[in-house]
Amino acid sequence: MQRVVFVGAESTGKSTLSEHLARAYDTVAVPEIGRFIWEEKQGKLGPDDYVEIAVRHRAAEDAAMAQARRWLFVDTNALTTLLLGIEFRQVGDPPPAELLRCAGECRARYAHTFVCADDIPYEEQDVRENEAWRGRIQRLVLKDLDARRIPYTVVHGSVEERARQVRRVLDGVV
Repeated sequence: MQRVVFVGAESTGKSTLSEHLARAYDTVAVPEIGRFIWEEKQGKLGPDDYVEIAVRHRAAEDAAMAQARRWLFVDTNALTTLLLGIEFRQVGDPPPAELLRCAGECRARYAHTFVCADDIPYEEQDVRENEAWRGRIQRLVLKDLDARRIPYTVVHGSVEERARQVRRVLDGVV
């Protein structure tokens, strides 16, 4: 079993793509745990909440591995959790050690990292910021991956086009 993670700003199709590919590969997807906690607390999070998000997300991944078949598709990771905590100014400087540890392990935790491009229409939701914020976070995600030297593939287009791009990488037909 190998983990495949989808990262990117909000409203870039990570959830849709990870669920689509899980169905296509007859396996499972792990949803973004942070979304549930964010909604539950109405966006009022502190540093400990970001640690909880990272730890619970990793636990959900670990539990899902038992049901996975070849691939486990994961919607976001601790790097994104750390980045958003810093950008929302809800995680201090320095960030909690456990959050940094979880984020630091992302390089080795996933067989492949895909970045969902922000080339799809922005979907408004009460818990989201706005399209300008999405672009800013998207640039930060790419900058962070580059700084950490984490290899990634950016996927573009419709869900079907993105799925084909992912399949070419995962099936070795690059």
